[in-house]
Amino acid sequence: MAKEDKNVYAAISLAIHEFMGNNVHDEESGKITIVPRNTQWNERLMMMTLHP
Repeated sequence: MAKEDKNVYAAISLAIHEFMGNNVHDEESGKITIVPRNTQWNERLMMMTLHP
């Protein structure tokens, strides 16, 4: 059996394995939660400069 044949069989078996649902990815809820935080980049008081 040639080496190329083994690679083809390995790729096909891996594709079937993932198609059957045997993969490592988690089930996601589909919700995105964003919690705003004040940092030096987005704080308005830090962006203002004093002009004499």
